[in-house]
Amino acid sequence: MPVGKQVSVILGLGRDVGAAMARRFSDNGHNVLIADPDRDKVEHALAGLNGDAASHTGDLHTRLGLRNCLAAGLEAFDRVDNVILIPPIPEPDKLTGLNMDDFDRALAKSTRGAVLTLRIFAEHFAGEEDIPGAAVERARQKGSVTFVLNLAAHLANPGFFTQGIAQHAMLGVMRVGAVELAQAGVRCNAVVAIRPRAEEDEPWLRSRTPLKRAATADEIADAAIYLASPESAIITGQTLVLDGGRSILGGVLE
Repeated sequence: MPVGKQVSVILGLGRDVGAAMARRFSDNGHNVLIADPDRDKVEHALAGLNGDAASHTGDLHTRLGLRNCLAAGLEAFDRVDNVILIPPIPEPDKLTGLNMDDFDRALAKSTRGAVLTLRIFAEHFAGEEDIPGAAVERARQKGSVTFVLNLAAHLANPGFFTQGIAQHAMLGVMRVGAVELAQAGVRCNAVVAIRPRAEEDEPWLRSRTPLKRAATADEIADAAIYLASPESAIITGQTLVLDGGRSILGGVLE
């Protein structure tokens, strides 16, 4: 591994965002580990990379699965500096008629998985040297965790009960984790974005968005790169919202 390169782990690929994330981090000089339960998605994401990359296929919400993922990163690159967590998005559902077993499984994969991710990777960060490229005044930066969430983390829509609960909960995990881990020099932030999939599934949402479009996968990746960089070393517990102005709009556009 070239000296001075950061190592970034992408946990979860989603539909488009994870592959774009891996590509953008690789293009920006990071060594990248791609992890997802779906081997086909992992292979597809790897095919788009030019730099040093490794992969891991397995569960990303259990202690064993996450420890195996960390071990894969250490085996490939000897260190891990950043984690970008793209949690699974639950299927649409309603409070009335909610299947509690499905609800529990969804929260285990998202919220509990987010807590375990912070715990396992923060323990590793604590023993690492400072992130490569950090200036003297940023010497406390040991590692970063960035949550990539959808707009359900800030807003609520009927018919997406479990998704809204899970996304809100993970934003809480990020904020509380940021305070807990700050003394160790570990930063936690989030990117909350309108995903292209939401616009495709519900075209009427464009009338709720001043800029009339969703965030692109590359725009979400660029926001995550900034939050993982030494240039954002003072930022923790914060959320970058890529919503085209939707969250501040007081009505519906014509």
